[in-house]
Amino acid sequence: MIRAVILRNLPGIALVAVLAGGVWTVADAFQDRSRLRADLAATRSELATAQATLQQAAETARIHRAHLDRAADQARAWGALSNDLQNMEGRDASLSPLLAATAQRLFSIGQ
Repeated sequence: MIRAVILRNLPGIALVAVLAGGVWTVADAFQDRSRLRADLAATRSELATAQATLQQAAETARIHRAHLDRAADQARAWGALSNDLQNMEGRDASLSPLLAATAQRLFSIGQ
């Protein structure tokens, strides 16, 4: 008797099963779509953060390069000054007696 009821209602049961499967599939697709939208929003937020960090790093690198360039310029300037001072060594020696006498007469030094 149960078989007869099942066999009589088999097309309806099959239709309900197919509809339930369809509803299940559509609901799952909507859940997947919602989850993917949330993932996309999170990824966009992470991308924006990464881009901001990258811009900060680029600005920091630019400032650092400028600082290194200034330091190199200062090092070159100090090197040139050091060379000039080393080349001047001995130039401040006292004048020969003849030049000292001439300078005294010209500029009236020591009077």
